[in-house]
Amino acid sequence: MKYCLSGSTHFVTAAIVAGICASMFFPEMALGQDVATRKREELASVPKTIPSDLMLQLQMIGPRMSTVGKEETVFDGQFVNAAGQHKPLRVIHQISGVVRIESPEDKSELSFDGELPRGIRDHDGESLLDTFVSDSVEGMIYAVRNGGSMQLLGRGFVSDAKRPDPRAPRYDIYQVNTVDRTNKTSGVRTRRFYFDSQTGLLTSTRYMDRNGIAIETRFLDWGQADGSKYPSRIERYENGNLTFSFISGSVTARSTKESAISK
Repeated sequence: MKYCLSGSTHFVTAAIVAGICASMFFPEMALGQDVATRKREELASVPKTIPSDLMLQLQMIGPRMSTVGKEETVFDGQFVNAAGQHKPLRVIHQISGVVRIESPEDKSELSFDGELPRGIRDHDGESLLDTFVSDSVEGMIYAVRNGGSMQLLGRGFVSDAKRPDPRAPRYDIYQVNTVDRTNKTSGVRTRRFYFDSQTGLLTSTRYMDRNGIAIETRFLDWGQADGSKYPSRIERYENGNLTFSFISGSVTARSTKESAISK
């Protein structure tokens, strides 16, 4: 068969022919893309199944992890750095780990689109993204749904120093191994998630970062908004030193269809 084409018609027809050939000779490529798309959509929606060991935690959080239309959370609050300096922040956080963090004060923006972080200017910015993408309860559940390994280390743990005190807090501890989403080159990270045994709410996430620094992210002062529970204060510690706090003033749950985050 001989083609005699010229100008822009040649390029359009060539593209069509190439597309047809690709679908004929490389159907597995198209199939792989369809599978990946379906997987992303599944992980962006409320979980249909969850390991039985996590059912209590899911129930205590409330409908935002089980009801369609609440997949995105908007926090408006204050970021406080290690020097005590404040600035207002809006954090838009989806259960898929997609995050956008906006500062109306300096017009800066941090984001994670599910694959790549953007807008990181300093260590605080990198740590802030990690906190919402990976350290949160949503980050833990996403990791498990996406193939990360999870082990329940035990329930009702109490530190040795506080063991004689019957009122000492007790924890259900889960260990999750998964690749760092915001820095995949750093390899697999092991995080331990400490849930209050009585309330079922996440109190802290602990791990060693890629530089060997001991990280602890604390989720404090849980309150209720629109039927679901959210932490109103988040603190990050590195080797025992407080590096920043985020204090939420208001929380809103909404559907990702209403999101201003560009896909």
